[in-house]
Amino acid sequence: MDPKVVLLLTWILAGLVVAAYIWFVVWRFRVERRKKAAQEITDGAMSAAIAKTAQQLSATPPRTTPVASPSPDAEALRAELPSVEPQPPPQPQSLVPSSDATVAGLVSGIALPHDLVPLTTIVARAAVGDRVAFWTDRAPAEVVGTAFAGELERLGYTVILLDERTLSAQREHDRLVVMIHPDGVTANIAGQLAFPTVPERSVVIEVWVPA
Repeated sequence: MDPKVVLLLTWILAGLVVAAYIWFVVWRFRVERRKKAAQEITDGAMSAAIAKTAQQLSATPPRTTPVASPSPDAEALRAELPSVEPQPPPQPQSLVPSSDATVAGLVSGIALPHDLVPLTTIVARAAVGDRVAFWTDRAPAEVVGTAFAGELERLGYTVILLDERTLSAQREHDRLVVMIHPDGVTANIAGQLAFPTVPERSVVIEVWVPA
């Protein structure tokens, strides 16, 4: 074969390889940019949905029971009874949860929405009490987070939005912290993958008792 033809074919092949590499780099850049944009949209929608839920919870007025006026017979009976010195009200107990409180005990009776199931493998998180995590791939994070907050409210908790992914739930002496991970497979704690066994495109709900 003519050396000039061989040289020409070599240059053509090299050009094709370079063009393929450039195309791959451009394609990868576009994919990452679309993924980042989708993540920002998901975070924004989740934050808005949870904020709306928290506002609705905080705006709901407490239920009050009307006090009936005493009947004349009751007034007469009260007048006949000996007077009793009023007793001081009991001192309020600390709202700090017991160190042996468990998430399972504090959410007893919950109906996990959107087929949430417990995760068996999670990386340790420092300075927290009992801790569990649930995952699902049946709905987006904003839907799952709002539904989970609604379940906590049904159990009697007051839910407060701490940031776009974190909730605080308070019920008398009980307190929980809830963190929502829109992309559980990439979530990390102290530089480690937080949920190494979770499937891709899964939402993770992490719940713990404050230490």
